[in-house]
Amino acid sequence: MFICSREVCRLTKTIDTSLSLSTKAAVYAGIISTEVSLQLGRVDQITKYQGQIPMIPVSCGTANCSWPIIPTLASCGDCVNAEIYTKCNKTANTCTYTTGSGTSIVNSMDPGERSIFKVAPTNGTVHKISSTSRAYYSVFDFLSVTQTEETGLLLAGSECALWFCVEGLKIWVEDGKQNQTRVANHSLTSLTMTSAAHGSEHVFINIPPSLNTDNATKYVVTREAMLALRNFMSSITMGTVTTTLNTLDSSSDWVEAMWNATTGDLNQWINTFAASLTNEFRLHGAVTQTTKKRYDGDATQMTPVVKVRWYWLMYPAFMILLSIYFLFHTVLACSMAGVRAWKGEVLPLLFCRVDEGLYERGRAGLEIPGGLEKRVAGENVAMYRSAEDGGWGFRTVEHGEWAEEVSVEGEKK
Repeated sequence: MFICSREVCRLTKTIDTSLSLSTKAAVYAGIISTEVSLQLGRVDQITKYQGQIPMIPVSCGTANCSWPIIPTLASCGDCVNAEIYTKCNKTANTCTYTTGSGTSIVNSMDPGERSIFKVAPTNGTVHKISSTSRAYYSVFDFLSVTQTEETGLLLAGSECALWFCVEGLKIWVEDGKQNQTRVANHSLTSLTMTSAAHGSEHVFINIPPSLNTDNATKYVVTREAMLALRNFMSSITMGTVTTTLNTLDSSSDWVEAMWNATTGDLNQWINTFAASLTNEFRLHGAVTQTTKKRYDGDATQMTPVVKVRWYWLMYPAFMILLSIYFLFHTVLACSMAGVRAWKGEVLPLLFCRVDEGLYERGRAGLEIPGGLEKRVAGENVAMYRSAEDGGWGFRTVEHGEWAEEVSVEGEKK
């Protein structure tokens, strides 16, 4: 190939200006593919290559890799509306429709249902192919004349251009999926004439720091490379498509693909075209020197990580400490209140006294099945210790107060 991407690079001197098959294939793919959306964006507003023009795969040994912004020689493109001039000859019953750069279509003044589309290489009006500050390798016009009963006469014209540029690519791999965005591009060149060291060539100058180029790097497109690509592009950007109610006649598949592109977004199509050639330049460009370390990337590998959220663990630990405190507090309170340790046994209850009123109600139910449960179940009682003899007993409690003891005869005590 005839292009280089890093360090000092140029085409070797040769009179052979033919293109390689890979370059021709890239041109054909760019013309026919119309489904790429490639825009200029910042790194923090990622715009990915999508569609039929694939990204050049990168080598990533792990599932996640990243690289610094990588500059490369690339292809840029643009389409603008072209002004159309009309001149009719009533004697010949024809009208001539011409763009500012000279592309013209001659059509009948009464063509009926008919459409004529023409593409032709030009010197350009907005994009001048002779410019020394931009390395144009193709400038061509689209011109279409359509006549229908519903819409009448419709005229459309565009001037499209392709040129060499330097662009910065941000490439990364995330979870095994490659992503790529174009950060910025630069097109300013200076034409240097033939010398003993090299032939005539376009040298890119004033490249901005955002493209991350090395100061020692020189990006060059040789004159021979320009002529080779211009000649080939001129041969395929020339032809017509004529349509009537039931027929379509095109001079080539490439011209028909360009005609199809005019029904959509031409800038999207020209960017697709440019992306295809950018891949070709990157894959087959010549590099006289290499600077590997500057553009080395970083690879990361996923590993399991345990992250402890201590504030979640504090709650169960706090509850455990609180329960231990409550246990010791209860033990201490019981010991200070004089509660004996016999509460865990059954026999001491046989030696406890019972409130006389409660005893009388319960005694009446001793001989009846379930009699005790019916008469005394649910009674509120509390243990107490007699001040007279120190004996323990159960005493009825009503509404939190001691119930008055009632003797068998009914006298209050």
